[in-house]
Amino acid sequence: MISIAVVEDHALFRKGLISMLERESDIRVVSEYCDGREFLQSLEYDNLAAIDLIFLDIALPWKNGLEVLQELQQKIPDHPPVCILSMYPEVFYLKESKALGARGYLNKNVEYDVLKQAIDAILQGNTFFAKKESGNQQIGELENLSERELEVFKLLARGYTVKEIGFELKISIKSVSTYKSRLMQKLGVDSVLELYKLAVMH
Repeated sequence: MISIAVVEDHALFRKGLISMLERESDIRVVSEYCDGREFLQSLEYDNLAAIDLIFLDIALPWKNGLEVLQELQQKIPDHPPVCILSMYPEVFYLKESKALGARGYLNKNVEYDVLKQAIDAILQGNTFFAKKESGNQQIGELENLSERELEVFKLLARGYTVKEIGFELKISIKSVSTYKSRLMQKLGVDSVLELYKLAVMH
């Protein structure tokens, strides 16, 4: 029997995921948590040795998934494998997730068959990172953005103005405008509106 823990703040998605997983005769979800802090606190009394796989969301309240993963690595280096299951495309957090020891990364819109493939692969000691569509040139270009360009892109997606981005990143408005111009050029968009749409979409 495969024992799984789910760390996910959206109750509807969490319950739906658990329901799908437990349709499998060899899977049971032994614990569920609605935020990162609750999960980390549970380490004091829950036996992780009884868990085979942890599904971890990134956008969690109190402590986000990457912070949880980092603390988990520090407290229990031989913890069960973790698969990130997030609404964010891999391009944003895949590199950081890998660096912190995640064994898989899936977008929440994947088909259930892919989710099951990830479980099988990870439990066999492998990693599972969903393949991106090779035909999507913009996704490929997103991967080539610098760390600062990606920060500006993320803040654009959250609706920040140029002035607000400058304040947040502690850089000048002129620098922010330069990064926006570079983003437009790299991502092949002709207007700021298209750039905003692309940022929100991804």
